[in-house]
Amino acid sequence: MAFTQSQIDALEKAIAEGTTRVKYQDREVTYRSLEEMMQILNMIKKSLGLTSGQIKVIKPEFDKGL
Repeated sequence: MAFTQSQIDALEKAIAEGTTRVKYQDREVTYRSLEEMMQILNMIKKSLGLTSGQIKVIKPEFDKGL
């Protein structure tokens, strides 16, 4: 199944509202938990190349200039 941006938008909206039921066009899906929804959202974003799957760590360096 190919994922679409509209599916991501609907899933993100349901997560923001705290509901576990999402409607995509002619389908309605009920998830078990918000955690499951977050996992699926991340899977969809990875499959579409919208996230690298890696956490970027920034390490600031300071110098007194002496």
